[in-house]
Amino acid sequence: MRGLPLLLLALLLAGCLGSASERLNSEGSRVVDDWRTLDYRVWLPDGYDKDTTRSYPLLVWFHGGGETEWGWGRQGKIGELVAQRTEKGELQPFIVVSPSAGLFKPVMKAYERMLLQQLLPEVRRKYRVNGVTVAFGHSMGGLAALMVTMRHPEQFDAVVAASPFLFDTSPWHSEAEIAAFDAKYGHRFTSRWRQNVADAFRKESEYRAHDPFSIARNGFRGGLKILLTSSEDDGLGLFPHNRMLHETFAQAGVEHEWIVQNGVGHGTVEDPRNMDWLNRQAHGG
Repeated sequence: MRGLPLLLLALLLAGCLGSASERLNSEGSRVVDDWRTLDYRVWLPDGYDKDTTRSYPLLVWFHGGGETEWGWGRQGKIGELVAQRTEKGELQPFIVVSPSAGLFKPVMKAYERMLLQQLLPEVRRKYRVNGVTVAFGHSMGGLAALMVTMRHPEQFDAVVAASPFLFDTSPWHSEAEIAAFDAKYGHRFTSRWRQNVADAFRKESEYRAHDPFSIARNGFRGGLKILLTSSEDDGLGLFPHNRMLHETFAQAGVEHEWIVQNGVGHGTVEDPRNMDWLNRQAHGG
């Protein structure tokens, strides 16, 4: 698959690789389909091996551009913060699976099928999950999380999309529509986005079937709980586009929650409200 991965080279700043946390327990594997591989790690909560009668909700973590399946467990990052709050009794423990198609490849198209038909069934067979599945994605991963969950809401209970990397413009818009969009929002990412969308999706109908804006406008009523969050000072300029998605959801009647963060730039993952919200959904809230 060409296209979108090339666009996302600009996101290295959002997903710098670092050392893995020694305090988090994980196991790695992969699923293979023809020439494609989808690597993943499963992060197990403390005490998983001690109480073999306990089951846990499953959290699917979609990493940002420049990261890998190790992203959840980097030192000082989201995995450690969640573990600290879990130890204090503030959050219930989750089993976390983090799939990766590559540093700059969102999980979509063939990778989406591998995730849903191979990876998740394998994880559900091997580990003690309790039937609740939630998703959490940041930046490129926020885009992937929305695409996968909105296309397949029957497989997920809730999703958090933090600063998703997406734009309401495509190569199938008219020249006048494209000119008006770029005049309003500038040319940062938008022309390359359209080119790479054209490379990744050969038909407009295929793109519309994956695009969260289009899914919402086409009457999405999947029963999926959605939290969308973004920062007004996003360094990649994504806030107006994320706000547009929020407004599109509202106009289309897609139930969701919208949290605006301040002073955190593109780093909207670690706000405690994200995990608090997922925690409530895992409890049926």
